[in-house]
Amino acid sequence: MKVLITDGSIEIIERLQQALCETEHVSAVYGSVSYRDGYSFFRDIKPSVMLIDSRLADNECERLVKDARSLNDNTNIIVLLNGEDKHQQEKLLALGATRLMDKYHDFENIPGVVNRIAAEIKEARTNGTI
Repeated sequence: MKVLITDGSIEIIERLQQALCETEHVSAVYGSVSYRDGYSFFRDIKPSVMLIDSRLADNECERLVKDARSLNDNTNIIVLLNGEDKHQQEKLLALGATRLMDKYHDFENIPGVVNRIAAEIKEARTNGTI
């Protein structure tokens, strides 16, 4: 399964790439630092899971969630939150985010969540439900 990380911090991308490459069901992890690169990668590689930093420059997170969702309704879009209020969280879900996770408090749990999603996708493909 392919995963795309879009985050303004190269260090965060590298840490997540390393952790995700060690999970059982992830075959490739790509990183991008902006809306433009993230959208281009998304369109080209068609990841099963996309992780997006909520604090991308110029509110690019919202735009990327919306545009990615319009290209592929099946991708699991996880937004990594940085203290957004309830209203902002609801907006991200309405735009198409599948799940919200706190970037700092849930960071260590991200690989496990992605691995569970990958296992569910694999099972659904095996059963012919997707």
